[in-house]
Amino acid sequence: MYERHGPYKPPVAARNHVMRREQATTRRSVSRCPPVQLPHASRALEWQPKAGDSRGTEVGAGVVGRHVAARAALLAIVLPVVAALLEPQVSSVALPAAAQPNAFFDPLDGSPSSPQPWRPDNWDVTVHSRDRDTWKSLNPMQAHHGADCAPPPAVHEMSAYEDAVFLCRDHLMTAIRGDGYGAIYLTPNQMLDFSAGEAVLRFDMSTLRTSDRDWVDIWITPFADNLQAPLDDWLPDLNGVPRNAVHIRMDDVAGETVFRAFVVHEFRVEPVPGSSTGYERFLTPSAIQRDTFELRLSRTHLSFGMPDFGYRWVDASVSDLVWTRGVVQLAHHSYNPTKGTGSNAGGGTGLGAANTWHWDNVSIAPAMPFTMLRADRRFVDATTPPRVAFSAAAPHGAHLRFAGIGENLELSVDGGATWQPALKQAQMKAADEHFKSYWTPIPAGVDSVQFRGSEGWFGPWMVRDIAIWAL
Repeated sequence: MYERHGPYKPPVAARNHVMRREQATTRRSVSRCPPVQLPHASRALEWQPKAGDSRGTEVGAGVVGRHVAARAALLAIVLPVVAALLEPQVSSVALPAAAQPNAFFDPLDGSPSSPQPWRPDNWDVTVHSRDRDTWKSLNPMQAHHGADCAPPPAVHEMSAYEDAVFLCRDHLMTAIRGDGYGAIYLTPNQMLDFSAGEAVLRFDMSTLRTSDRDWVDIWITPFADNLQAPLDDWLPDLNGVPRNAVHIRMDDVAGETVFRAFVVHEFRVEPVPGSSTGYERFLTPSAIQRDTFELRLSRTHLSFGMPDFGYRWVDASVSDLVWTRGVVQLAHHSYNPTKGTGSNAGGGTGLGAANTWHWDNVSIAPAMPFTMLRADRRFVDATTPPRVAFSAAAPHGAHLRFAGIGENLELSVDGGATWQPALKQAQMKAADEHFKSYWTPIPAGVDSVQFRGSEGWFGPWMVRDIAIWAL
């Protein structure tokens, strides 16, 4: 049997259960429900005498008064006992993040008649593909949902960058086929804030895997250390891990899906002890049903699991992180998926396929917002106009954040009158042929930027997924 942590609750009693089946008219999700109320406590409040009301407050005031006073006395004894008995159950119920102070909640809703590209103002979306011939158009794949947003197994063909992240039927999809390497990073403009103690990241996600070379991971990184596209340094692309981070990565053990945890200190990757039980042991993998995953993090403790099943892959103390807030990145990776097995979707070696991951109900509590201004175009290179514009001017202390490749990348914040080198973020490696993360301070008031560069032995220059960030 798999491990359980805390009291077990059968599915019918798990009121925080947010596994949702894709139906045209019904959507079950506790994240849509109002905050849990304790009916007994509510009634108790109604039974208390109101200010200025003498009924039931004076000895000998009559039968009604004695009855109310007796009831109040009884409640004073019973309510603490009832509250104590209810406490374990109530504390496990996930209240909507929107109902909590200093919290962030995004239901990722949208019911278009066809797959709708997702470009929100409050999320940074990075879509990356390694091979040069895929820098402007992705490897085509069959993404989940039909052309009319019909649910899986219906599919539609997708190859445009703008279509790799899309909405259908009130949730979000990421779909990418990286024959060389491909990745998608979703970053809300809210940091996980554990400065006052434990903080919680929750999201709902599908569990069907169509290749063991297609997976997801989560990065929590200090604001000053964030990378546009963090990646394990043993993989063949990009430029390694951030200087400091917490990393949760999906992995495959004997055909089962598990999650590993790592803490990064000054570029040193330290594994966190955990278990190796695949979620296939306690659920049926599905592209339609989305289950809740939960990360709990403090400076000295980390846990990650699926609360509705009472299971955690990791629940361990870690060396003091020192930092107390982190940028959240939810990522989807694809590394030549057709070369792998079909994973829990079935099929042996060479029968894998690019997967579509389904996401829903992202919550961060407590959360700390930051400024995020996305550019009006996805990329700039030698074939495009050099200028991108932003919806507002940069505040004080802002940085220009983008992924770039090329020699002598420069930017201008004054319409081309002067130019300055684009500055790379601190990263483990900086291979010429890889897109790198750039993080350049810019003055307050900047609302447009121009770029220029030179090609190298690896090909042309390009900058993409451009945004202004500031605390």
